[in-house]
Amino acid sequence: MKKFLVDVYLPAAGKHFDAYLPAAKQIGEATRLLAELAGPLSGGSYQGTADALLLDAGSGRPFPRGDTVADAGIRNASRLILI
Repeated sequence: MKKFLVDVYLPAAGKHFDAYLPAAKQIGEATRLLAELAGPLSGGSYQGTADALLLDAGSGRPFPRGDTVADAGIRNASRLILI
């Protein structure tokens, strides 16, 4: 299974963390998984919800939830924002 190592920024906590995202995983599911990781990593300052969004850090645009990670253009060293 191909995975991409990405940098995720949490504005709510002012912190970054690295995570592996499976290339074939849909963005909606990847967002949910990242939100579950972010709570403990942020010391509780980030509380992920079903409405969490994953954004491209360069453009600020949200990734389409139905696209796969690979189809959305996410690659190794991609910078993402989780809100």
